[in-house]
Amino acid sequence: MHRKVQVRKLLFLIFVILLVAVSWFKPAFCEPLDKDALIRQYLAGKKSIPSTATDNSHYTSPAIYGDSSQIKPPLSPDDTGMAGSRGGDISGDPQAGIQKFDSTESLRPFGYDLFERPMDVASAPEVADAADYLLGPGDNIIIYLWGSVEKEFDLVVDRQGKIFIPKLGEIIVHGKSLNEFESLLNKKFSGIYSDFKLSVTLGKIRSIRIYLTGEVRRPGAYTVSSLTTLFNALYLAGGPNLRGSMRNIQLIRNNKIETSFDLYQFLLKGENNSDIRLASGDAIFVPVCGPRVTISGEIKRPAIYELKGGETVADLTTLAGGTTAQAYLDRVMLDRISTSDERQVIDLNLNPGNGQKIDNIALNDGDRLQVFSLYDMKKNIAYIDGMVKHPGEFERSDSTSLAELLNRGELLPENVFYERANLFRRYPDRRSELIPVNLNDVLAGKANFMLQDNDSLYVYSIDQMKRKKFVYIEGEVEKPGQYPLYDNMNLADLIFLAGDLKKNAYQLGFELARIDTLGNVQIQYIDIPRNRPEQIALQEDDRVFVRRIPDWFLHRMVTIDGEVRFPGQYALISRNETLYELIQRAGGFTERAFIKGTIFRRNTIEQNLERRNLPEIIANSQPLEQDSTGKVRKAEVVNFKLNNMNRIVLDLEKIIDSKGERGNVTMQNGDMVFIPEIPSGISVMGSVGSNGTIKFERGKNVKYYIEKAGNFTTQANKKETKLIKADGRVFSGGGTLGKKVEVGDAIVIPTEIKKERDWLKTMSATVSILGGIMTSIFIIDKL
Repeated sequence: MHRKVQVRKLLFLIFVILLVAVSWFKPAFCEPLDKDALIRQYLAGKKSIPSTATDNSHYTSPAIYGDSSQIKPPLSPDDTGMAGSRGGDISGDPQAGIQKFDSTESLRPFGYDLFERPMDVASAPEVADAADYLLGPGDNIIIYLWGSVEKEFDLVVDRQGKIFIPKLGEIIVHGKSLNEFESLLNKKFSGIYSDFKLSVTLGKIRSIRIYLTGEVRRPGAYTVSSLTTLFNALYLAGGPNLRGSMRNIQLIRNNKIETSFDLYQFLLKGENNSDIRLASGDAIFVPVCGPRVTISGEIKRPAIYELKGGETVADLTTLAGGTTAQAYLDRVMLDRISTSDERQVIDLNLNPGNGQKIDNIALNDGDRLQVFSLYDMKKNIAYIDGMVKHPGEFERSDSTSLAELLNRGELLPENVFYERANLFRRYPDRRSELIPVNLNDVLAGKANFMLQDNDSLYVYSIDQMKRKKFVYIEGEVEKPGQYPLYDNMNLADLIFLAGDLKKNAYQLGFELARIDTLGNVQIQYIDIPRNRPEQIALQEDDRVFVRRIPDWFLHRMVTIDGEVRFPGQYALISRNETLYELIQRAGGFTERAFIKGTIFRRNTIEQNLERRNLPEIIANSQPLEQDSTGKVRKAEVVNFKLNNMNRIVLDLEKIIDSKGERGNVTMQNGDMVFIPEIPSGISVMGSVGSNGTIKFERGKNVKYYIEKAGNFTTQANKKETKLIKADGRVFSGGGTLGKKVEVGDAIVIPTEIKKERDWLKTMSATVSILGGIMTSIFIIDKL
């Protein structure tokens, strides 16, 4: 029994030691809170909930109502392609004559731009009409009496629709017009006063709450003036979106449709009989638009129109303002989708004298009506363009041949490409055909034929048909690049076109890369002393390289500043000039120069490290750590910045004492040297009681200066204390506190970064250990 008690005590002591160790000394992997990341995530979340609302009186959810800006106009007839013998539609080809057919691609639905203009129509009128304005709760009524009695009452209608007037008591005004209310007051005051006059006006007008729903650009609830009309409210919401109806806007009051509003009546005729004043709780609903048809061409208002149902071709032309003076009425094309899901083209004659009843031609959803121009439908016309003296249109008859058209246009004497011209032919059913023509055969009478209406001939030049040839020049010329290859062009011509050679160009020889007939690249070195550039003929795709003079520098500049007699910029005399020689040229040091603290910077170091991709290599070599959630990330053990690598650590005293024989540095273009002034003390910074500069005392060590600065703080990482020498060397780690400090040195005490404990892991481990100990105690008890 005594042995069991001792074992229990021993196990309990072990448990306590393990518990303390786990709680305080067990390292935990924990990722610190990234506040910047949280802020970015929060802002990203805010941006992911866009709102098209422009004021705080309503709210819009694009996720519910969609984005009307994504609606595209319907495809034009030309988008579907055309049947033809040699390619499809040639109406847009500048070589195919002047006959073109309109496209509906640029047309927009009619009327929607009304709500895009900066107008004041959204504002409700500020003056109420006494005849039809109905009073209600919240209205401010001002009553004036004058004559035998002079009184003024400034009253507000309460929630029950009543006002209280002394001597008259409560009066119900809700639902009465101003005129009705004024008549009522006249009767009531007549029982009290005589020989008086009375007027009633509105002060502050009450606000009402209304709702806009359906296919509007900014749906939601709005607080507006009680004078607001249906159209005012619709404008506030941005009007119907491109899916919304313009002809069936509904005002819903008390769950019933009070009225329907057709904006076309307002836009086309100025009628606004349905634009009634709104009441609190009203809802304006814009349904999806009805059937739409398109009319384009020689029409006064080409657009996409919404139908209410039952409209005909005649109704559509009326909606569009009628045809223009140059409209070709004998053939109007109706393009529609038939019941078999195929496109059908119907030719209509809108000429009043032809007898066709367009009032009987009903329109279907998606119909497209195109009114052609008289200028597009010219009869007995042929065209010629290109390499002719007289391009344009000419009269054509059934006996007009292609050769006759060429004679009328009169070919230019030079540069005509006779082997091929193109005749563009378009048929009434809009089929197009490209007919190749050999002009030599036509002029010789071998391939002549008769022309048809609107045939268009295009004559090409040799330059148009000739493949363009180029040569190239790179390197030390003013304008390197690609240049056309001209006949008999030589190297001197190319150099001249390239703006001549630069000053640093090596003029004793050039390199020429030429592609032979087998496609292989042949390199030729052109020795200028033996070959003049005028003698070097160029071929297609030749590439000339002009090299730079070896070791050429216009001026290689360095800077020396600080405590030298003549600070400033210096041009290096040679590529081997040293730092010691530069200091001699600068007149040597002043009496205040602190030679040990010389700072030497070379920018090319940063460039070389970047070329070697060193930052990415260091970033990829960072160790991985894991946080409490199991997420793995890279630990920033090495904090590397390229601009910290530009300094070269050197012992300038050794260089000066040896007169440049030991430790000297060869200067390079862009080097910067700074000689500081003798410092007055030792800088101590970081986790100490007081950061600052302490007066230098010879023979003192690092620990002495830290004590002078208020000693270490509780967060100081004493083991990582750094002594930074004036020449750029750094000492840290064990023994640093005892090192002697010299003039110009600096002491840095970093802060110890303590990682947060992972309490979940700690508790889990503790419970696991505790469970194991208790199990052991239980087993021992049973022994």
